[in-house]
Amino acid sequence: MKINITKQQYKDLIVMSGVADSIFGLLGDFVSDDYKKQSDRMHALENYLLQFAKDFGYSEAADMSDGEFCMDDDFFEDTIMPITDDYDEYILYTELSNKLAWRDFREDHTEEEIDEMAEMSAGYLGVPLYDYEKKYWDEFEENDYARLRIVPDAEKIIRKDASVE
Repeated sequence: MKINITKQQYKDLIVMSGVADSIFGLLGDFVSDDYKKQSDRMHALENYLLQFAKDFGYSEAADMSDGEFCMDDDFFEDTIMPITDDYDEYILYTELSNKLAWRDFREDHTEEEIDEMAEMSAGYLGVPLYDYEKKYWDEFEENDYARLRIVPDAEKIIRKDASVE
């Protein structure tokens, strides 16, 4: 089988493979053997594709190491890393905001209230959760993590505050 692609499609494919290889590489190293197998396949596919870099006018993406084509270190640092860094930051802010919002939401509402809200909105709690999440999005936007702290003995503080009400 033969696939014809343009030079731009090849460049996009190389960037896509670099991002995928980075993600699967981390998952393979730290999460599971299944991801490790996928990571190995992604890496092999990336190396295969990189052998055509010169043909597509994208030599800066490829390097030869130990007799095999691999992604050039500078290309990886300048092209792939900024993408994965932006993604990581977005996911961190989003997930952290969501997890903290859920924590606060559960502190403010009983399970029965949450069940009622879910029932009234076909299981979607995004609307009542929005203000909780927005508080953290705004915080991280304005202060990054400067005010995020682990409070020693937080359980004692929470119980003390609850008993005041």
